[in-house]
Formats: sequence, C-alpha cells, structure tokens
Amino acid sequence: MNFLVVSDREYKETSRGIDIITNFLSSKGNYVDHLVFFRRKLLPEKQISKNIRQLYFCDPIKFYRSKIQFLFPGFLLFIYFKFIIKKNTSLDFSKYNFLIIESGHPIYLGLNLDNKIIYRQSDPIEICFNSSRKLYKKMENKLIEKSQFVISALDSKYYDLIYKNKFIFWHSGFIPFERKQYPKTEKLFVILGGELDWFLINKIAKQYKNYHFNVIGIRGKIFIQKNINVCGYLDYESYKNLLLSAIAIIIPFSNSYIKKLKQVDFTAKIYLSIYLGIPILVKSYGSILRTDFEKKLFIFNNNNEARLIIDDIINNIESKLFNNNLSDSTMDFLTPHLSSNCLKELEIIFKSILPE
Repeated sequence: MNFLVVSDREYKETSRGIDIITNFLSSKGNYVDHLVFFRRKLLPEKQISKNIRQLYFCDPIKFYRSKIQFLFPGFLLFIYFKFIIKKNTSLDFSKYNFLIIESGHPIYLGLNLDNKIIYRQSDPIEICFNSSRKLYKKMENKLIEKSQFVISALDSKYYDLIYKNKFIFWHSGFIPFERKQYPKTEKLFVILGGELDWFLINKIAKQYKNYHFNVIGIRGKIFIQKNINVCGYLDYESYKNLLLSAIAIIIPFSNSYIKKLKQVDFTAKIYLSIYLGIPILVKSYGSILRTDFEKKLFIFNNNNEARLIIDDIINNIESKLFNNNLSDSTMDFLTPHLSSNCLKELEIIFKSILPE
C-alpha cells in the first residue's frame, strides 16, 4: 500500500509517534512518502530508505509567519493555505491509499483533500498552533469527522462520546538504554520541556552557581545566568549522554503552557526519566498532581516548592534517593510504555483499521 504521512517536521528515527508510525508502515513493505507541510524554502526530495521518501511543500511567496494566524480571519487563512497547496503541484494525491495527518498545520492539507485519512493527534490543538483560537478546534473537529480513524496520544476522558468509534488511544512509548549507576560526580541538572518558566530557571541557576543547568529542546534566551547552557535540539546520542550525567531532571513548564496541557498525561520524557531512576521535578499539570517517592517524581506548584526540592536533592546526594534501582511496581508501571510493547500495540491497531 501507499501512504502519505504529513507532519510539520522531517522524518527522523525518534520516539515521536509520527516517526514510529512512518517507520512501522515502511517495515511492513508499504511505500511511505513523508511530507513536511510546510517550509518557506523548497527543498529537494530525499530517499531516506528503500520504502521512505522525504518530501516538502513550500510557501512560494514566503509570506506566512506564526503571528499572521492571530491577525487574519479564518477564511483568509483557508484561502492562503489553499493557495500553498495549489502551488505545490508535484504530488499526485490519488496514488495514496491513506493519508496520515499529524496535528497542527497539516490539518489544512487534510481538509482540502478527498483521500481516506487517519488523523494522528499528537498534541492538544492549543500547543500545535500556539493559540487558543476557537477556529483551530473547529478545524480539528472537521478533520476528525472526515477521518476514518483518529490515533490519539491524549487523555481519552476529554473527548466527546460522539467520536468514540473513531478514537484509538496510543502512545509512542520510550526507548530504554543502559542506566548509569550513582554516585555521580557531575554537578549537572537537565531541563526539559516546551514553553518554560524562565523566571524559575534563572532563579535556581543564580541560587546554585556551582551547578550547571543544560536546557534541551529549545533555542536560546537572552538575560540568562552564565551557568545555564541552552542546547537546542540534540541528536539521540547527545541527548542520552546528557540525561545519564544529570543529578536530576527538571521540567518547569510556564503557567501559560500548563493551561494547554490539561489533556496530557505522562509523556515519553517522563517515562524515560523514571526508568533512569533520576529524580524528576515537574510542575503540576494535567493528571500529574502528586509526588510519587517510589518513582522519584517530585511535583511542585510554585517556585518556592521547586527550590526546596532541589535543596533536598543536593543535600541528600549520597542518600538512597540516588540509588537508581527500580522497584517491581515501578517496572510494572513502565513496561507497557516500553517502545517495543508500544510497537506491538501499533501492529494490532493497523491490523484492525486497514483492509486485508
């Protein structure tokens, strides 16, 4: 079968659900075109592997910016994206048995085509568009209605029962790697997350000047302390090595971002951190509301609570808190979320939704 997977990022071998789906379909002998929707500059197609090809759509007049979505009325946005689709004439959509559309701007493409669609709902719509405009929720609902199925990474309790026959809830899981035993000598904290509380990050970095704070997954900010290193997006090996060197992992979401996370439960980042036996500080969000000492998952609600937890970690660095052996119940919690088990679940899902 032929599949077109549409995302706003290039295909890479990561733990992102859309990448795992792409790789899974290819491994079963299907031909998969992975389309980035969209770039300002047209890039040449790439043959990733025998069955995976990387394609790109571009904005031919390079006009669109994220701020425009807040300024333009909905009908003008639809006209503009229809123009982008019309100008990218290289693809024959009729050859694809299914389109797999990921959350975010690819929704525009899904709404403009007549193919059979599987919707991969990877994030809440407020995060995908960085906006709470009702327009985007309406667009997503239209795509859900149009889709054959929805493979969602979000919490099922937030979805209307009218869609219950379309929704399949699936997480990509985490890829385990060998854990590094304590004690650790590096004075390093790793900071993960989307939109972060920079006031808190600067505050703790100023208070703990002898420690380094490596921020992964975002680009630089100005007016930050000298012991903060903003790493950007890392390859898997660099990411792994940083986590293994960390005393603890901090996930300090900003208050505005937390409002967008009400539909989100545990993420692959948190599962992996628990697996490594590293203390994790997370600002309370979604259904993650209480500290779990067995999993070394420490929840804080304000900046003062976060600093008290960091004090405890530093003062008890030689204690049993840093024995990264996992209890049987923690392993029972993690096992369903291992990438190998999630892949088995994905195979069952596609057997149930694709024709023989």
